[in-house]
Amino acid sequence: MTLEDHPADWIVGIDVGGTFTDIIGLRRRTGETRDGKVLSTPEQEIGVLAALEAIDVAPHDVAEIVHGHTVGINALLSRAGNRTALLATHGHRDLLDIGRMHREFGDRFYDPTWLRPHQERPIVTRDARFGVAERLRYDGTELLPLDEEAVRSAARRMAEQGTESVAICFMNSYVNPAHEQRAAQIVAEELPGAYVQTSALYPVTREHERTATVALDAYVGPTVVGYLRRLVDRLDEQGFAGTLWIMMMNGGVATIADASRAPVFQLVSGPVGGVSGSVKLAGEARSPHLLTMDVGGTSTDVAAIRGGKTPLTDTWTLETGLTLTMPLVDVESIGSGAGSIIRASHLGNIAVGPASAGSVPGPVCYGRGGTEPTLTDACAALGILQPDLFANGAIPLDIDAARRALAEAATQWGMTDAELASAAYEIACQDIAAKIRSISVYRGLDVQEFALQPSGSAGPMLADRVGQILGVGRVIVPRSPGQFSALGLLRSDLMVTQAQSIMTPLTPDNAAGIEAAFVALQDRIRVELVAQGVDVSTLRFDRAFFGMYRGQTWDNRLPIADDVITTETVDRLVPAFHAFYQESYGFSAAELPVVVSTVEVTAVIPRHQSTPDLSPDEGDAFLRTALVLVPGTAVPAEIPIHVRERMRPNESVDGPALIAEKFATTLVLPGRRAFVDDDLNLIIDRRAEAVDGTQR
Repeated sequence: MTLEDHPADWIVGIDVGGTFTDIIGLRRRTGETRDGKVLSTPEQEIGVLAALEAIDVAPHDVAEIVHGHTVGINALLSRAGNRTALLATHGHRDLLDIGRMHREFGDRFYDPTWLRPHQERPIVTRDARFGVAERLRYDGTELLPLDEEAVRSAARRMAEQGTESVAICFMNSYVNPAHEQRAAQIVAEELPGAYVQTSALYPVTREHERTATVALDAYVGPTVVGYLRRLVDRLDEQGFAGTLWIMMMNGGVATIADASRAPVFQLVSGPVGGVSGSVKLAGEARSPHLLTMDVGGTSTDVAAIRGGKTPLTDTWTLETGLTLTMPLVDVESIGSGAGSIIRASHLGNIAVGPASAGSVPGPVCYGRGGTEPTLTDACAALGILQPDLFANGAIPLDIDAARRALAEAATQWGMTDAELASAAYEIACQDIAAKIRSISVYRGLDVQEFALQPSGSAGPMLADRVGQILGVGRVIVPRSPGQFSALGLLRSDLMVTQAQSIMTPLTPDNAAGIEAAFVALQDRIRVELVAQGVDVSTLRFDRAFFGMYRGQTWDNRLPIADDVITTETVDRLVPAFHAFYQESYGFSAAELPVVVSTVEVTAVIPRHQSTPDLSPDEGDAFLRTALVLVPGTAVPAEIPIHVRERMRPNESVDGPALIAEKFATTLVLPGRRAFVDDDLNLIIDRRAEAVDGTQR
């Protein structure tokens, strides 16, 4: 059956955020585009179906759904995961607390009473961590047999504690999984129905990170897998017969089967979809270096894209001491979003977030029971958010209620409602700019080489000011920024990443063994995908290795362009590693042997890419003027409002101005101009003045 004859030809991206669930649908035969936004629901599968209804697409007409959710991260941040126990090698049960002694810079850096978040709010309490006698050598040979009776005794104590999920992580089990496998069998006998995860999730070195990864998966796994099952059941009930893809943190999508095997790698799947879209945009907008800020209702996610490539990190950290060890998209978050509550900090200063009004009750201006003012309320009171244009008119804003809430909160600082609104806007922008500096300036990047790319419904109304604070000269607001993450989901390829630690010197004599390790991973992935019914005709493999100097305990990831590892390949990789080390750390040690700690393979299957039809609408782009207190000015002024969907390529607007579209509003500051490029991206830069004083 051809694509044209297929009865279900919609592909849909659905991104669940803390406040809104965004959806964009593309009809493959015609290029028709439909987008929508609904309030998120505690049962996210209900919100998914509501989103489909919002764009008037029936599940039985959908060929593919690409989905990013927040089930895992919500459970983790709120510590609402399952009651989890840890089974570790005797003497190593406190790895979660000890970690690597890292602590983040901040107000409490020198505070002797400071505790890691996991110690203050543990995902595995100490009485639920059990050490059992067993030990494998570095090469996987057995030094001490597994004490099976100790495992059984620990499992029985877990049952008495009401344990629902068990993480099993033994020393050096990445080389030989036999002890973990046997322990898992015993635990399953004593705790039938419990969720059990082992190092098979990602069998690599770094004992603390591997332990944290397995423990985090055990903590959120049952919740995420339960959600995926409910979602599948709900969609089946509605007649959905297409393919459901789940966005993973490696930058690609996975089948339900693969996603269910690795729930922890879905923690921030929605924001990763946004980065995926930004990588595509970097090529299309001919701006390879982008600083991204995805502003949602509860938080802002930031990333630095260099050279148009997906930014990856092999030490993604949610909280100090809770680090995942798989190479994942390097996106970081700050608790400052449109729904962030304006409150006094512990020092009595004005703070925006991290507490959020969420979707229930939401900001005061939503009229859904919220009583504390939020950033959304501040922007509504300033006039940046127009009550009849917000969310395409779906949620009329109560401006008077927002101002009353702001006025009440402002009394503690002796301010007016307008002064508090302006201050909150500036504080939010400063906080976001500081977070962007942490992933750019503090890593040695020159922000003047980058453009700032906002997304999320709230991103464009803050971006010009954030860019001004950072010293970035150019802001690129993509088409449909409110649905940008959902669109990024649609543009993501299927990706499966697996790795295996081998601890082998990188020498020509070991080339065959290293190649065999890569081939074994590739064969395993191919077999698993075929078993899931995936078409592997366009499958390709991307390789990388983790290397370190002999005697070191920390490795670094380097991609490999070669499809086959030969002696000649090794002769190139060794000097490449030295050069990488010199560039990264300012020195290298060419006299020391290089060790391959881990080999990694990512399988990539390109998905069909549909191009949305977003040609300009008919009509004049100018809509009206409105009274707005532009941040940085003293009094409100009448400024123009333009309709983004009606702006033609190269049509420009001088600031101050508002550019409104269905699910976002862009604020253009004084002295700036905005214009639409040939791809209908909205570009904001400094308004140039000709030598004779006329505007250009």
